[in-house]
Amino acid sequence: MKNYGAKGNGINDDRIAIQAAIDAAPLGEKTSIYFPAGTYLIGSYQRGSHYFENFCLRLHSNLVFEGVGAKSTLRLANHLFDKADSNANAHIFFGENIDHIYFNQLCIDMNGANNLVPKGIIKNHSAIFISRGNDFSARHISIKNCAGSNMIILKDNGHHAIIENCKLLNGGNFVGTKKTNQYQVDFSFIYTEWDSSLINHNHIEQTQPNIALQNYTGGIEIHGSYSSANNNYIRGCFPGIYITSTQGTLEAVNIIGNQMQDCLKGISFWIINPIKRVQIVDNFISLTYQRLVDPGFICGIEVPNGNANEYNAILANAASIDSLTIRNNRIIAQLSENTKNKTFGMILHSIENCRIELNFISEMNYAGILLLGSKWGTKNVLITKNHFLNFKTNNDPKGIAGYIVIADTYSPTDTMAKGLKNIHIENNEFTRVLHPAIKSKQIATQTPGKFFGAFVALPKKMLSEIHFDGNHFSDPTEKPLLIKTD
Repeated sequence: MKNYGAKGNGINDDRIAIQAAIDAAPLGEKTSIYFPAGTYLIGSYQRGSHYFENFCLRLHSNLVFEGVGAKSTLRLANHLFDKADSNANAHIFFGENIDHIYFNQLCIDMNGANNLVPKGIIKNHSAIFISRGNDFSARHISIKNCAGSNMIILKDNGHHAIIENCKLLNGGNFVGTKKTNQYQVDFSFIYTEWDSSLINHNHIEQTQPNIALQNYTGGIEIHGSYSSANNNYIRGCFPGIYITSTQGTLEAVNIIGNQMQDCLKGISFWIINPIKRVQIVDNFISLTYQRLVDPGFICGIEVPNGNANEYNAILANAASIDSLTIRNNRIIAQLSENTKNKTFGMILHSIENCRIELNFISEMNYAGILLLGSKWGTKNVLITKNHFLNFKTNNDPKGIAGYIVIADTYSPTDTMAKGLKNIHIENNEFTRVLHPAIKSKQIATQTPGKFFGAFVALPKKMLSEIHFDGNHFSDPTEKPLLIKTD
């Protein structure tokens, strides 16, 4: 790299020298561009035909960028993107229609503390942005303090990406300083529309969740089929993992073995086109309290808007999920007893051929599983061998709560609605343990809402589709309550 004039001293702008090294690499053969230990300042950028295409460094195919780890740092200069200029959105690395791009053992410091987004301005700059490509990997790299919308973006039609063993720290509202990046309204650490994206064994963290969660801050966004997010550590996100079918039918997505700490939502869906064959297995989700709105609701696994009377892309309820497996996950709401937040283990609608089994759901105050009807129907669902433990009071005298809550307010408005069919709730363990102070009546100010082992409110024709069998309730008064809504 220094053969092309890069200083690596953190003072001189090395962008032109790095671009010269990229341009000198032959297009048809794999070329390594090596960054010796040093701090390579990126202090300028070029404009493209669209603000999404502005760039600091433009890529072509067959490039390997590598260094010696944290000692090889590319650093965004101070005050490059903090001006009231909506076009100041240059991605540090940018490429389109390119193949075979690899990053290894590098650090990218986006210096968000000195590039805070001005009020009313959109800043989309990212560390790495590739549109329409094939074969991308980032291994053992670190990226920190991003004031733009994303750290890594793989956009449009692309195939086969690997992001693994990377460390991604701080972005969106929190960029490593107590002075917040308050005008950045959307952020995700990793955003991929490519199919066959494998996002594994990464450390993704907001090191100050109290600051970060004052605004939206997503962890991993998956838009492409045949993709997986496995064995990642994710902290301080809203949500931890986001699965969405904006690009067409989405299928064969695996979310396995992730640890999500201090998240407002663990795994959230955005359904525009049908989704097929999703596995959510062996994840740990620890929920924290809402900083944005109080009272708000937080949830471990969410498929939104089941009972809405309107179905469209804005509400993300325009299709259904077929063959969803939710198995052996641990979901805990680590909130105080007097929280105003509504906590749910799972909120699900528009699912068919679904197995929910062997999950551990603890300390919720509204529902362990909220199952809702919809225009698309909710059918062939087996909820079995789950353990629901230590649910809390919700401090809402008018509230209805339970380990299982099932409702469908949509069907009465549409006689053609498919409703809920063939729902089996079998061999689950329901253990209610009140806080010792509540049991001894030392907390006189807390008035719990009505709590049921299972609360089912459905039209008469649907009640026969709900089957309870072999469940065990530690409190014999907590039995299923079935209510006809017509």
